[in-house]
Amino acid sequence: MKIWSRSIVGLATCVVAACSGAKAPISQPQENLADSGAAVEADASDTSEAGRSIVEVPSIWQSAGQVEAACEEAAELTEQHRQTILAVEGERTVANTLEVFNDLILALDNALPMTDLVANVHPDKEVRGAAEKCQLRLKKISSEIQRDPKVYAALQALDKEALDATAKRFLDHALLDYRRGGVDKDEATRAKLAAIHEQMVQVGQEYAREIREGKKEVLFSKKELAGLPEDFLAASAPGDDGKIHLTTDYPHFFPVVTYASKESTRKKMYLAFLSRAYPENEKNLGKLLQLRQQYAALLGYDSWAAYTAEDKMVGTAETIGEFLDKVAGIARPRMEADLADLLALKKKDEKKAKEFRVWDRFYYVNKLRTQRHDVDSQKVRQYFPYEDVKEGVLDVAAKLFNVRFERIEDENIWDEKVEAYALYDGDRKIARFYLDMHPREGKYGHAAMFPLYIGLKGRQLPSASLVCNFPEPSKDSEALMEHKDVVTLFHEFGHLMHHLLAGEKKWASHSGINCEWDFVEVPSQLFEHWAWEHSVLSGFAKHHEAKEPIPKALVERMKEADELGRGVHVMRQIFYAALSLEYHNTDPSKLDPMKLLKKVQKDYNPYPFEKGTYVYANFGHLEGYSSMYYTYMWSLMLSEDIFTKFEEAGLMNEKIALKYRKSILEPGGQIDAADMVKNFLGRDYAFDSFRRYLQGDAEGSTSVSAAAAQSGRP
Repeated sequence: MKIWSRSIVGLATCVVAACSGAKAPISQPQENLADSGAAVEADASDTSEAGRSIVEVPSIWQSAGQVEAACEEAAELTEQHRQTILAVEGERTVANTLEVFNDLILALDNALPMTDLVANVHPDKEVRGAAEKCQLRLKKISSEIQRDPKVYAALQALDKEALDATAKRFLDHALLDYRRGGVDKDEATRAKLAAIHEQMVQVGQEYAREIREGKKEVLFSKKELAGLPEDFLAASAPGDDGKIHLTTDYPHFFPVVTYASKESTRKKMYLAFLSRAYPENEKNLGKLLQLRQQYAALLGYDSWAAYTAEDKMVGTAETIGEFLDKVAGIARPRMEADLADLLALKKKDEKKAKEFRVWDRFYYVNKLRTQRHDVDSQKVRQYFPYEDVKEGVLDVAAKLFNVRFERIEDENIWDEKVEAYALYDGDRKIARFYLDMHPREGKYGHAAMFPLYIGLKGRQLPSASLVCNFPEPSKDSEALMEHKDVVTLFHEFGHLMHHLLAGEKKWASHSGINCEWDFVEVPSQLFEHWAWEHSVLSGFAKHHEAKEPIPKALVERMKEADELGRGVHVMRQIFYAALSLEYHNTDPSKLDPMKLLKKVQKDYNPYPFEKGTYVYANFGHLEGYSSMYYTYMWSLMLSEDIFTKFEEAGLMNEKIALKYRKSILEPGGQIDAADMVKNFLGRDYAFDSFRRYLQGDAEGSTSVSAAAAQSGRP
């Protein structure tokens, strides 16, 4: 999943990932106004209390000209709202200042998320480039506004005592964002901050683009691909040179490293994967780290890590480090036991093997699960044709959250294979979303939820898109999915429901996924549990030939087998979290990215460093999440605690599901994340459930082992 951080004025939120792609911007939240003209398409019926038509359908930009026109409109509308605020004479009120400021946020927030989606998914490179230019322009405007002392003074002049609780929260967060943006600095410092911010956006775009468009082609003979599934080989015909041309994109990468019996084949693919975007991104990352440090220093922080941690649940960079070390301390013994088991298995194939390497991971974990638990991934995938999985996840989400999905035809989509859906709560349409599920040239390469519009009561419905890279069905293939891909789809759908159900707010920063960034992965990681429950899977997981439901005994063995390798998985995630933290907690003028990579790898990574690999050049979360990759583990701690209520009552328990929807999903950014958890659990969150997950002694505990894949970190 992917995620974008909320800007200082509450502009986009986070989820593109990584989430999975994740790139740290979860994909951001975004919105559109009814009065923003060409940028939206309004429903003809007038259903709002104020007599305003509610915006239901986002207008997807299809040409560079449309991008430029929408960008100009957003810029002009933003400036109009700013001037309206500044022109007020006399008493500052909710109507003449705070609501206009809300409109100002929306004018930008309805366009910025679309720039992110279009830049990452549009088939036309020219359109993607225009979206990047628009994003740069609008983020510059956002940066200027968040440092505008006149707008800040106007907000400060409001009488807080006259505001209701939600309006006061909206104002307090806006003022905090302004101070964190340097509005109280002198004019020269504000100008420096603005210039640095613009450069950060530009360099960040270059870093992300190099990864997105920098996939590598890897050539194999058919002999080298021994062990690969027959349907994979059938869909991979040799070229004129007699070689099978594969790429480092997920639909090729994961099958090769999971099933190829020749170590040289797995090594060849993995080394190509971990050398993407090098050497270009070594330079880009160096620039980005320098700019971030300069920015944080001007604001009075010791490091970028300290700056970004301040408004999260953790509060400080030190807390992040302590949390990672605590988790590593628990997980390391299990990692060492995992490695011993896996190396012993490898030695049966290669008697002289002395080390277990990164390219051995998926292959031997799968082999060990097959031997110990009779769980063969090639047999498991026979139960997961793509279309059945998609419909199954929709059905599960509809029942759990008591909503209805309706497929919509003839949408203004960016690619003919994209699907559009409306979301209904009873007979009331409450949201819209898109599924862009298969790989194509120039598209974002991982899995992420891209929020488009936030939902505002009486004004607009929320919308978003899932962007994934799952196998694509064809006349010759039903596109059988690995179970980890099924888990990934549940993960991303958890993000989607969070964004879509957190609508109908008055204030922009209260709608959608505008919670603390280190809470944003909770709904997605929680929903992964449903991908491990037989009562859930049996509803859609049927053998693609025999049409028989997946056996309960097999699912139970899958859950037992998933315990294998959890130690190495957790420690690998800790490695990435520590790397993202240390890169942003070190003086860039003294930083040697390779030297630090090797140090952190030695401290946390289960596998030795491989010459010719450059993780920092293709670790997309360094651009989006920056120092905050720890959020996956932090959110997992919270989701494991929340899941205890479903374990007790049943995964499809209507009462618990409704309480979860009301307490966790619907609030958006209207209350603090810690309070959301307390409202659901009836107590403060605790570490106990997560400790059991790490130690592997929790009865019925299930895994989120797809987190590495969905977040872009195999």
